[in-house]
Amino acid sequence: MPAGPIESGYVAHQLQAGVYDSIPSLQPGGDTTPLEGWMSSDAGRAWARAALRRGVSRAASAGNEGVLAGLKKHSWEDAHLTQRAEIGRVLAHLPERAEALLRLREGPSESVLSGPDSEVEKAGEDKKDENGDEEDKGEADDTEERFSGLPPDFGYDDALVLAAARWFKHEYFRWADPIACACGGATAYAGPGEPSADDRAGGAARVELHRCAACGATTRFPRYNTVRALMRARVGRCGEFAQLFYVFLLALGLEARYVWNSEDHMWAEYWSPALQHWVHVDACEAEVNKPLLYDRGWGKMQAYCLAFGVAGAEDVTRAYVDDWGACLRRRQDKWRQGTGWGERRLAWLLLTHTVQCRGLLEDEERLRLQSMDEAQARWVADAAGREREAAAGGLKGRESGTEEWKEARGETGK
Repeated sequence: MPAGPIESGYVAHQLQAGVYDSIPSLQPGGDTTPLEGWMSSDAGRAWARAALRRGVSRAASAGNEGVLAGLKKHSWEDAHLTQRAEIGRVLAHLPERAEALLRLREGPSESVLSGPDSEVEKAGEDKKDENGDEEDKGEADDTEERFSGLPPDFGYDDALVLAAARWFKHEYFRWADPIACACGGATAYAGPGEPSADDRAGGAARVELHRCAACGATTRFPRYNTVRALMRARVGRCGEFAQLFYVFLLALGLEARYVWNSEDHMWAEYWSPALQHWVHVDACEAEVNKPLLYDRGWGKMQAYCLAFGVAGAEDVTRAYVDDWGACLRRRQDKWRQGTGWGERRLAWLLLTHTVQCRGLLEDEERLRLQSMDEAQARWVADAAGREREAAAGGLKGRESGTEEWKEARGETGK
């Protein structure tokens, strides 16, 4: 249960002002709360009235703050699963794959991945037989590609996520487009449909209709939004990929969060004990630790990348853009157009949510999370280090989606 919004908003305000240097305990009704006496003071009552006018104590119904309210609800509900046993069975094979990846890092000796990667290994073995010494270089290049995005000292959690991302993309979940008709014919988008009772039970407030050019039949594509429905359908686009993969990361025992991008994309992050920062992972592309993939690889002109998890929210945009000054100008344009936030307002909203998530935690856990925040801030501030990681990883245009769709979105990297 999160802390109250008014108290959390006040603490966020004090953190921004430098009055507090960390999130204090917000034990409701106890003598240890730092807000004791404040709510009854003139300053406290004035601040609370202003906060209520701004809508802090109620969920925003539309617009930009409706986006944040939806993300907060989404990340919180997905993290509190009721079907952990079912998910655990689905993921049971992944630790073995992670261990095999760690062994392969020391020297490629066995096939650990399925789909395209095992074919790469087989082709590499055939090529080695034919071309002799030239093969050693090819095998080394293949190993680098296998771990691209991760530094040589990556740990077990990183190997687990890499194995999970590749399995998820190549074996478990399927990209929706092109949506095929039952007759095998190509379809074209024909507009929205009305969600059925079953669709709504799966969280689908929207349904797409796609009409077949060959037989004229219509195929429905409900945009499911619950874990159970997504595990049943196992098909979607970036939103469905990111939502379910975020849940799978949590089920694997990792600390994870869900990242929303204002330019219509979503992915996840996990905390790496070995790398000591939050690490980008995109299950649509099976890419790990390539935060500049969208900027340099796809050519996306991003404005906002906001991360939400059970321990709070953070504006992570700076880690995902090449030119922060240009990004700030895009954000200012969006704010003027009513599609963005003022910088201080956004920081306060995200910090308020973080205080809500952490205010009732034990002191030890709050300190651990604060230590993670500080390590993350050091990593983001180390532009040279992040540049080295980006250069080592290799970046490319988008893979998921049809060529026409990627061209229309400007995500081919051309």
